[in-house]
Parts: sequence; C-alpha cells; structure tokens
Amino acid sequence: MEKENDYNKDIYEEYEEDIKKYINEYSQENYSDILEKDKRTNIAMIFSEMRANIIKWYPFDSNKKILEIGANYGEITQELIKQNHDVTSIEFSEEKIRCIKKRVKDVENLKLIFCTSLKELELKDKYDYITIIGISEYAEKLGFKNLEEMLRWSYKYLATDGKILLAIDNKFGAKYFAGSTRNKNENPFAIFKPYIQKDYKLYGKSELENILNNSGDIKYKFYYPVPNYNLTHLIYTDEYLPKHSRYNIYYREDEEILFNELSLIKEAQKNNKFDFFTNSYLIEIAKEDTKFSDIIYVNYSNMRKKEYKIITKISPQIVTKQAYIDEENSHIRQIKQNIIRLKELGFNICEEEQNNIIISPYIAKPTMDEYLKNLLEQDKINEFKQELDKWYNYINNKIEKNDGIQNILKKYSIDVPEEAKLIILKDGFVDLTFTNVFYNGNEYVLFDQEWYEEGVPLEFIMYRSIKQLFFQHSGLENKVNLNEIYQKYNIERFIPKFDELEEKWQQSMIDKNIMEFYSE
Repeated sequence: MEKENDYNKDIYEEYEEDIKKYINEYSQENYSDILEKDKRTNIAMIFSEMRANIIKWYPFDSNKKILEIGANYGEITQELIKQNHDVTSIEFSEEKIRCIKKRVKDVENLKLIFCTSLKELELKDKYDYITIIGISEYAEKLGFKNLEEMLRWSYKYLATDGKILLAIDNKFGAKYFAGSTRNKNENPFAIFKPYIQKDYKLYGKSELENILNNSGDIKYKFYYPVPNYNLTHLIYTDEYLPKHSRYNIYYREDEEILFNELSLIKEAQKNNKFDFFTNSYLIEIAKEDTKFSDIIYVNYSNMRKKEYKIITKISPQIVTKQAYIDEENSHIRQIKQNIIRLKELGFNICEEEQNNIIISPYIAKPTMDEYLKNLLEQDKINEFKQELDKWYNYINNKIEKNDGIQNILKKYSIDVPEEAKLIILKDGFVDLTFTNVFYNGNEYVLFDQEWYEEGVPLEFIMYRSIKQLFFQHSGLENKVNLNEIYQKYNIERFIPKFDELEEKWQQSMIDKNIMEFYSE
C-alpha cells in the first residue's frame, strides 16, 4: 500500500480529526450548522460555501472534462460537479478521498484518483480545464523539482483549447507583512527567511511570470482575489483595480497581527502596486490560440443571508447580477420590480432583467460619489453644495409622499416623535445613494437599486449618501462643515435614530454566522 502524501499537513494537521468527524456527521445542506458552532478559520475554509468562490464565477463551457489536481476535502470538487462537468479529481491521501466520497456521495460525474507522486502519474485523457488550487506551492512534495516542472506535466493533459486555473498565495501578500503565518507553529515573517525549513514555496508576481514564461508556449492572465483565494469576496484584474482598500479581513484565531493590512494595501494602491501586495493570485493559463475570460471584476455579497446573495460580474461591455444559489431568485425578482417602478417614476436606470439575470451595459462614467469627491478635493465647495441641493430636489420631486403608510421607522421599532417633520417617500429606494448613480454633471443614471421599503424618510436616504461619501474618502471632512449640511437637510437631530435604523435594517439581511466569523 502506498504511503499517503500529506502535502498540506502544515495547514490542516490539527484540524484533521474534526474535519473527518464533521463530514461524517453532517450533510452538505447542513454545513452552515458546523460553522454556527465552530468558527475556526481552517474549519471555515473546508465547510463554508465561500471556499468555492474562487471558481464559482468562472464561465466554464458546458459539459466539459475537468481535471482537479489536489481535491483536498472536496470543497472545490462539489462546485465543479454541481455544474454538470465530467470531473476527475486527483488526491494524495486515501483518508481525504474517503471524505470526498462521503461529502459528494451519489454522483455519477466524478472520478477519484489516488496517487502519492503526481509526477509519476500517467493519464489517458486530455482535459478542457485543469484546476490547480492551493497545491502548486507543494510541487516538490508531489515529486517535481519545482513548480515549472509541475506546470509542464499539466500541459501534457490540457486540450488544445483548454485552460488551467491556478490559485496560489502571494509571497509578498499584505497579510504576511502584517504578521500572518501559514500555521500556528510558524513564526511571523518566516516566509521571508530562507534558512527556515518549510514544506511549501510561495512566489511573488514577477517570479510567477518568469516560471510561466519558461514553462512552455503559453499565455496567461492574472486575477486578484481578495482577501485571498480561500474565502474570496472580490476578484480584481489589471483592467479593473480597486479604488478603495475595502474587503473583509480574517485571520486564524491564534495569530497575532501587527497592523491592519488594509493600510498597506491603501498605500500600495496609491503607488500602483496593488498587484505586488495583494494576498493571492488566480492565474488563467492557456495555449496561444485560446481566448481568456473577458470578466474583469467579480463581487460576491458574502455577508448576506442566502436569499439575498448575488454575484456581480463586470466585463468590458456588460455587467450581470445573478443569484448566488440558482434556486434563490426571489431577490432578483425584487430588483426587477424595483427597476420597473423606478422607470415608471421617471428615473433613468441602466439595468433590465433577462432570464433571472440583471443585465446592464458597462458604463465608463464617474459615479456621483466620485464626482462630489472631486469637487471637494478641488475646493469647489459651493458647487458641491449646489449638487447636493440638485440631488435632494430631484428625488423629492419624483417620488410621491405618504405620511399615513407603515413606514420603515415603525417597521423596525425606531421611536421618532410624532411631530417630527420628516419627508416620507411612499416608494423607499434605500439605495438611492451617490455610489449607485453615474453622474458627470448632467444626467443621473441609476444602477444597483436592490432594496425597496415602503415609507422611507428622504432625510435617511440623504444621510446614508453623505455618510458613505465621507466614510469612503477620508480627509473630505476637513473641506466642508458636515454638521451644517446635516442641519440643512433636517438630518442632524435624527442621526442617532438613523444609525439605529441602519443597524437594524442591515441586520435583517446579514447572515449572522458569517458576520460573527469575520467579527471574531
């Protein structure tokens, strides 16, 4: 009997028994129950639906042959077989193969292969897609002298127009500078100390490019999943880099972190070095005559309850939004109704619904948020105030008022005096904020109008917009008197109530377990 290859034991060793126990005790539909009681990071990486986000967005062609190198405990495998592909998964531990069989039982489109040395494995087929996710750093443990040789082995089994999807941590990722480690026994910054023996090998972007260029006659495209490829929230590309350093950070419960990695990422963005310091890479690799995906940005609404989760994808020509779980289309239907109603009210909105997908053209205009920021940065204070007035009046004139309906304040038990002179909008589109409006000084074009509540104070919508503007762009508060603005729009005395409303409203759509995971 071959000895098992414990290639990633450095990460999962102390979790193995618990992982096996959970897989035996819980079905896939109940994995959220595991995370409700066990929020350790490496448990979440095995059982959270977010683990598959690294490939869930990818536009695989239908009914193709996929080779998965390194199935681990089947966290990516289950997403691949769900898409009805013919999947062959290679794993180097018989114990893990038993776990995968338990996890994805009763499927016909999965073939499992056990081997201990990938280099010595010979396959009969060619594959349309090969996934190498979280295993390329262990190339030497799989029998290869380096990653370049491992890639050459993979190319042998890639169809002429096939693709390889390779995900790996970045040696220079911001999390490692902040003190993060691969496992609890590793000292901070060990990754930069060549004299410390390690079971893995990571690379920077330039090193990876050199390896790819030397490994064969191929081309490649880099994607930047954040916070990393394990529990992905956003995916950027060179064509669509972040404007703000905001994403959900998490670490292992035993780590001692020295500083907020987002501070480093923010400075990296200023110096056009986001791609150098991002935590992980996803690389799409193909032969010279093969086209890459045209998707340049992906956003997962990870924090929401499952019925509200959506995936947003941006390509150079089109933006799409669809339900995270195919069967959960109720939120897409609500967005469709919002679009219809906004058009009836005379708003210009760029989206429409087609076959349970929200679609809009890609618009290369600034958002109103960016437009207002630029005015303040140029010290055009009067113009800034005029634009606020213009937007306030625009909404006020288009939406009917109705004080008699059950408004959002009552719905969420927010106690506001009866004599409060709030302007209650009958149709309460809570996302009428500056970030969801394209604007270049002339025409307002709405997008991302996901939420609808009856009876929303216009003052609350203005407060959300202004608060987001100043939160997103630090330093703007020094340009203008914020309290004066709040007073002008009858906001100042309601701020505590609006903050309470915001919190309760957000809680109604947030997944408590995921929120607690990130909070811890």
